[in-house]
Amino acid sequence: MKKIQAVIFDFDGVIVDTVPLYYKATKVIADKLGVTFTAEMNQRLQGVNRKQTIMTLLKDSRRNYSEQEVYELGEQKNEEYKKLIQNLDEKVVRPGIQLLLGELKKRGIPTAVASSSSNAPYLIEKIGLSSYFDHIVDVKKVKKGKPNPEIFLTAARQLQIPSQDCIAIEDGRAGLEGIQKANMFSVGVGEDEMMKNADLYVEKTEELTFEKLAKSYDEFFQAK
Repeated sequence: MKKIQAVIFDFDGVIVDTVPLYYKATKVIADKLGVTFTAEMNQRLQGVNRKQTIMTLLKDSRRNYSEQEVYELGEQKNEEYKKLIQNLDEKVVRPGIQLLLGELKKRGIPTAVASSSSNAPYLIEKIGLSSYFDHIVDVKKVKKGKPNPEIFLTAARQLQIPSQDCIAIEDGRAGLEGIQKANMFSVGVGEDEMMKNADLYVEKTEELTFEKLAKSYDEFFQAK
């Protein structure tokens, strides 16, 4: 049986339910700019960094924005988001995730977080999950955002596990593409149709048990 070597997690939408908060924070900026921003657009932008999010919003704008203005809008969006996460606690952890993390830790399987959010380390500490992760990739040191595979390859390097032996879990389109480019076993979570292109798909996080992960991972390699 092909054993799990390492598991890399996206953060927003996989470990915690912060996707609606990103929508609220981004909507404030969209309204300020007078451009459309819907919940569906928010879902499509999961895993995309701050600058890319603002650039996507500005596609509908009637004027051109300088690099500095794009940066400042991104910072404003982040400030709105930081206000919203002040009172978050362990209740935002997605169902079944702490159980899965506990199983991985018990078996000595290394784990990492590969998130486009610079707020992930702060939140992981705040919701009491720090002890479950061996590494959190510093997104500020990642040159290329998702869908580029750099963040996932960095996580694998930090865990000292070959990328092709890693499992990575995502709920966003950009992230899933990044995992596939990194040649990792991909797990897609959520209702986005694109997640069904992953090697293992689950609609809800509570379906993602260690047993299911181990079985799918083994079957994937047996089929090769």
